[in-house]
Amino acid sequence: MTSVNVERQMSDGKTYSEKYPLQAQPDGAMRLSIPVCKIPRSTQKIYISSDEFSAMKGEPGYFIIPNLSLGNMGLFKHDNGRKIYEMQMSFWGVKSPRGVYVAIAKGLNLEAKLIEEVKDGKHVLYARYDIDKIDFDPYEDLVVDFYDLGKDATYVDMAKKYRAYKIEEMGLVPLKERVKSNPTLKYTLESPFVRIKMAMNKRPKGLNDANSPQWDKIEHQLDVVHTFDSVMEIMRKLKAAGVDKADICFVGWQTGGFDGYFPDLFPVEERLGGEEKMRQAIALGKSLGYHMTTHINNHNMYKRAKRWSQEYVSKDRKGNPRTYVYWPGGQAYHTCFQTICDRFIDSDIAHLKDMGLNAPQHVDVTSAIRPTPCCDPLHPNNRKEMAAHQIRLAKKYHKYFGGFTSEAGYDHVANVLDYALYTSALYMNELNDTKAFKISLTENDVLPLWQIVYHGIILSNPDWMTIDAYLKPKGHKYRLKFIECGGRPTFYWTKYKRQSDIDAVAEAYREYLPMLHLQYEFIDRHQQLEKGVFLTGYSDGSVVIVNYSDKPYEYEGSIVGARDYKLFSPAK
Repeated sequence: MTSVNVERQMSDGKTYSEKYPLQAQPDGAMRLSIPVCKIPRSTQKIYISSDEFSAMKGEPGYFIIPNLSLGNMGLFKHDNGRKIYEMQMSFWGVKSPRGVYVAIAKGLNLEAKLIEEVKDGKHVLYARYDIDKIDFDPYEDLVVDFYDLGKDATYVDMAKKYRAYKIEEMGLVPLKERVKSNPTLKYTLESPFVRIKMAMNKRPKGLNDANSPQWDKIEHQLDVVHTFDSVMEIMRKLKAAGVDKADICFVGWQTGGFDGYFPDLFPVEERLGGEEKMRQAIALGKSLGYHMTTHINNHNMYKRAKRWSQEYVSKDRKGNPRTYVYWPGGQAYHTCFQTICDRFIDSDIAHLKDMGLNAPQHVDVTSAIRPTPCCDPLHPNNRKEMAAHQIRLAKKYHKYFGGFTSEAGYDHVANVLDYALYTSALYMNELNDTKAFKISLTENDVLPLWQIVYHGIILSNPDWMTIDAYLKPKGHKYRLKFIECGGRPTFYWTKYKRQSDIDAVAEAYREYLPMLHLQYEFIDRHQQLEKGVFLTGYSDGSVVIVNYSDKPYEYEGSIVGARDYKLFSPAK
């Protein structure tokens, strides 16, 4: 590649297209660089495309699209279609008869999306930079590096190239080094994540408008699943079942329960037993050898909260508060992480620490979406600045709790993220049979792309539906996918009211122990050996064969049973 196509869409409706020359870099990249001074304020969109990132229907190969919910691999098998993708990680790739290329966005990457388009069988993949959505002047040069990986390369090589870049760019340190000075993180690596949902806020019947004056006057009901007394009984049962280590996470413990009234955390919900009982539960868990944490949310804010102030909410360019999702607790608003860091976090941390919590703090949403800019003149932040405040927040949790965990694995916080609750939501679409799933141009399976980049650096559970995977029967697709992707056992939806729920956690823990050492390794190989049989290879030479098929598979003279897996350790 020596040039790419750059198309600029302007506010007056005009478009300008040009071939933009690429500049060779010392690491072999061919670089596109558009300086900030060459991006006028009247620019709305910039499209970056290349003939190399195209293919005809029926040609062998694929696009690689790091997207959370619609899959990662687009095959060349369609006639017409168009799809826009958020990028969970800032790269994209192609393998076709003309070669294998990967593009890494290194400047203004938080403003980019990918578009997969098919017209009369011609597939193209290109990037769109939403300059008009920055809400500020562009804050850095638009930079994309293109790498020719050679015709024999695969998606594994694309992900490894991106991994090397992220290690250098963000100073990422592998888990095997970090645990040497962080015993809390070592414990987390060795334990399942057991979330116990205690209470959920119920929207008042017939009240659907959070802006209604009645909203703040009505006492919202709680659907109480567990009190602190019942949580203590769950922990005793887990210990009796042989679960010697676990990160126990209280969910929906705070005022108003789950989907309650953030940023308020205190007082602890009295209908669950209040703070005195919560302290007893924390003390009991620690006496059993467990580490204790809570689910909190620094991203959402509700008008019903005592600490609500429109001053703290992220604003758009017109000064309006940015709305998020309408939850049972009411209309949620995007917070400005600068105000959260400056006004709330220190006192919240002090209170949580005083209660005895000792596991990495789990914070909802932070790594589940791109940072939202804030145009409030008292605390203006573009996306990159907002990401810096999220990182600043996470470092506070690291200091006092030994770590920071969140969900979905958007990697603007990769240098402070210790565990991702899930890194794909593809199977959730499959479960719900959504229209989005049906019209997706991408291949409908979870590819461990995120894990090839970050396994050995950040712990993870691979998909929304592999949460509670061990509640499924042995050999179920979700259990096998969890193994294929090198996951950390994660429980969330189970109510822990049956002995079989407790036994599922114990089974997951027992099966995890022989695989623990793999959490310290990179995933350097991944391939389909035959239909329904996959190999995951680790940097220490270990190989895991996962057999989804209904017949046994032989690997290196050993049989891997139908709907089963087997670990092959390296020869010594």
